[in-house]
Amino acid sequence: MFSTLSSDRGAGIYIDNFYGFRVPLRARLAKSDRHGMTHNNMKPLSEITLDDLKNIKLLCFDADGVTVELGTKIIEKDGQLTVKTKKITDSLVEKLNKLKKHFHINISSGRSLLFLDRMYASILWDRSSIQGENGLLTLIDGKVIQADALTSEELQKLEEIKIQVKKLARTNENIDGFEPKQFMVSVHCKSEDKEIHRIVKDTDTENLFNSFWVSNESHDIFIKRFDKGTGLEFIANHLGFSLDQTLAVGNGINDKPMLDKAGISITTDPKGVEAHYYTENKSELGGEEVVDRLLELLG
Repeated sequence: MFSTLSSDRGAGIYIDNFYGFRVPLRARLAKSDRHGMTHNNMKPLSEITLDDLKNIKLLCFDADGVTVELGTKIIEKDGQLTVKTKKITDSLVEKLNKLKKHFHINISSGRSLLFLDRMYASILWDRSSIQGENGLLTLIDGKVIQADALTSEELQKLEEIKIQVKKLARTNENIDGFEPKQFMVSVHCKSEDKEIHRIVKDTDTENLFNSFWVSNESHDIFIKRFDKGTGLEFIANHLGFSLDQTLAVGNGINDKPMLDKAGISITTDPKGVEAHYYTENKSELGGEEVVDRLLELLG
């Protein structure tokens, strides 16, 4: 049975099937993680201690809604594409650069590396990296590393899905445009569109792809074997760290694999996705609240 996932900040995460039933995903999220803990025992960020951080070497932050404000505007009309997005603030850049004295900083996002480089150029290159397309592509030390090659079947299916969704976009006024990406299809819409999920279901008979409604603004269609969890594992291995030496911060369904694998996980939206700790709305951006708390502990 093909299903679709969505996140509603007011009501949590649900799994939708094509019979029209929407089922809470809370039970799945409550299962034990790799450390034997259940995320039902979430603690406020204020309870994290310096002792908890003693083995952490790598900090991994989501982008949209965590370290930059939500709100990407895509307009595709008459062959012209306009993309408007937020940038990281100067104050957060300064704080992250201070944290680099203690940790390697990694930004993990579903966005393309081209846009992420423009958004986060001010924190590169020393002790920092950027991962695009849910961890498939990593920008580090002046080079781009791809976690693995896509198979010919994956590439063919991706192209078939892209063609079908672009065909739909010709007559579907709910679709605003396509965010440029290499190995993902990101369709910006005014609201979640079940026709897009249906196209993925009908085309992807081998169940190779996920179809997520992300940040209440886009459908992200991507290969299941590459997610932010595998991306975290890749960058940790590349740097010579274990997963127990990682701390991850996220706010949505596409962050869940990363939060599940990290030694310490922090959610900035506890109603949307669970983790070991949750932020307490002490800052406008949850990611900045985490950074402030870490800097406070480190003195």
